[in-house]
Amino acid sequence: MKKLIIITILPFILSAKEITLSDKEIATWGIKESIPKLVSSVPLGSFIVEVATPPTLIQTISLPFEAQVVSLNSALYQKVKKGELLAKVTGTEWINAQKSAISDAIELRHHTHTAERKNKLCKEEIIPKKECIAANAELNTDKIKVAASKALLKSYGATEQMIQNLFTNLKIYPNIPIFSPTDGTIIKLNAYPGKSSKPSSALFVIQKKGAYWLESDLPLDKTKLLKEKEIVTINIDGKEYKSSIVQIAPILNQKNQTRHVRLTISQDSDLLPGMRTNATLVLQKDVLKIEQKAVIKYNGKHTLFIKKDNKFINIPIEVLGEDSRYYYIKPSKELKNIPIVVSSVAVLKNMLGEDDE
Repeated sequence: MKKLIIITILPFILSAKEITLSDKEIATWGIKESIPKLVSSVPLGSFIVEVATPPTLIQTISLPFEAQVVSLNSALYQKVKKGELLAKVTGTEWINAQKSAISDAIELRHHTHTAERKNKLCKEEIIPKKECIAANAELNTDKIKVAASKALLKSYGATEQMIQNLFTNLKIYPNIPIFSPTDGTIIKLNAYPGKSSKPSSALFVIQKKGAYWLESDLPLDKTKLLKEKEIVTINIDGKEYKSSIVQIAPILNQKNQTRHVRLTISQDSDLLPGMRTNATLVLQKDVLKIEQKAVIKYNGKHTLFIKKDNKFINIPIEVLGEDSRYYYIKPSKELKNIPIVVSSVAVLKNMLGEDDE
């Protein structure tokens, strides 16, 4: 059948890109045209995406000393509020730090009284000024030690009230409370009653509420169409999610020639961190929507036929995206309100003398 078609159409082959047919020939071959539809979105394709939690939403609670958990007031995956008591811990370093702080507080009190008394005597010229200078220098040293002790206690997790009470009443707290620094959900828990934790190891990891990330590796030709901060639509399991592009990797993965793309997704979505799924990325862009059967490959490029009077002209097109039935192509002057061939395209292709698909 193909040989018969080729033999029959040989008289109609005129040039490499342009074919002229009579009305009778057009009707004989059943060639039909339609004007391509302009739409405002283009599906770039389906890709594997992973839902990830931005690091700004993760809060880790740890202590700079070896601590033993005395009591636990929270559980894994529990929602907590800022300032809520999570646990109480104790530790040798915590006790020793308080003892050292009290010692510094006592020294400060002593040298404060000494400096005040000597400064008064110096004004009355009862004692030499050098004694006042030495007393004030010692007092300043004690103030520095106390400030350092307060900073150390604060780093251990002591509250302002605890520190003030310790230096005022010289009271040692056997336990130190751990409060939640933010609203969120406990996603990791390494604190158990009676368990000792190593210095700086995470006791709690809290995830705050906020927008998640969608991460994927996209082909280079697709990422060329994207811009950072651009608004796009993500289709996952029949649901649409509004998103924006956070970042496009400035380097190329040499193994698969892809670029890593990071998008943001609303915190109100039903997507969960760690989820991996197929997603269709839809770009908000004016494109022409045409049926795939209207497009052929000619000289290695996507092309189609437009009709002007009785002439059929083969022109190259730029395919931006596709789905199961349509191609979405870049608009051009040649295609503006111009009918394109949507049937018997193979006949016209054979007339061009091109036999690759």
